[in-house]
Amino acid sequence: MRVASSRILFLTLAVVSLGLQACTASPPVVETTGLPVGTTEADSTATPAPPPLASLYDVSALVKDVRPGVVTVSTIELRFDMFFRYVEEETGTGSGFVIDDAGHIVTNFHVIQGAESVLVFGEDGAQRDARVIGGSQFQDLAVLQVLDTEGLRPLELGSSAGMEVGNPVVAIGNALGLDATSPSVSVGILSAKGRSLDVDGATLSNALQTDAAINPGNSGGPLLNEAGQVIGINVAVAQGAENIGFAIAVDEARPIIESILSSVGESFIGVNLRDNTADIANRFGLATESGAIVLDVLPGGPADRAGIEGGDIIVAIDGEPMTTAGGVNATIAQLTPGSTVEVRVVRGRQTGSLTVDVEAR
Repeated sequence: MRVASSRILFLTLAVVSLGLQACTASPPVVETTGLPVGTTEADSTATPAPPPLASLYDVSALVKDVRPGVVTVSTIELRFDMFFRYVEEETGTGSGFVIDDAGHIVTNFHVIQGAESVLVFGEDGAQRDARVIGGSQFQDLAVLQVLDTEGLRPLELGSSAGMEVGNPVVAIGNALGLDATSPSVSVGILSAKGRSLDVDGATLSNALQTDAAINPGNSGGPLLNEAGQVIGINVAVAQGAENIGFAIAVDEARPIIESILSSVGESFIGVNLRDNTADIANRFGLATESGAIVLDVLPGGPADRAGIEGGDIIVAIDGEPMTTAGGVNATIAQLTPGSTVEVRVVRGRQTGSLTVDVEAR
């Protein structure tokens, strides 16, 4: 069996080994009447209640309902052969999902990055040429569009904020690139919220963590709640760990998607950032251990015109504390181009605020 090349990003995590002691004590002896605990002779003929976790594992109806909205995204690049002739070569496979009747599809930016052309396959097996509408490398999101929408059905966007840790989730996508028309399904729970991680040039904040199996090829596919609504976009899996995958929270993705669809462009202020840490602060004698360090400033860009300099540490935006570079990027991405923002920075031992224009690119 040939396994198609697939793309997903791997994170290396330090995993702490936990020693678990098995509980092998024998249960106490209880005299029974042959009826389930709490059941009387009167109601012994009643239909037994389903196991509490049955609904978590039987998601067949949900899958049947959402499959017309889940697609495989394949990328094609032009390369030279040994005679220096251009040849097309499939270079990656990811996933995506339909968001409206106009054929717009959301996927990860890293899935389509560098592609000469993009193909989309639905469960009907049809091959559709896709046009890249736009994308955000910093948020690892891209929007495609196909003209042939027959057989495709949009998925509903839910709310990641409304999810609780422990809620059931379903991941669906073309795992391992095994079959473009028959996506794989995995079930688990929402393991954590508010994770921050760096993914191939993107710094994501408020990411969702799940133990639903995510594999190469799942990138860009939906993470669904039990109602079949999209609450995340699968983006990465932790290498060297088990059952640790991540998804971009849909509440973080929604304004980026809307910005791409409106053709306004991605909001930016023109800074390249990295997380500040206690180790960095101690090593360089910085005044704070938090915030985002400005590595460089785009010459002539909004931040440059406002007076932000390399080495400054951004600690707040419009009064909202910033603890990571991902938090700064996510906050800027959700602002409207043409607006202004107050950026509070630490420079040396001084702290001050600068007014910065938000522009589109």
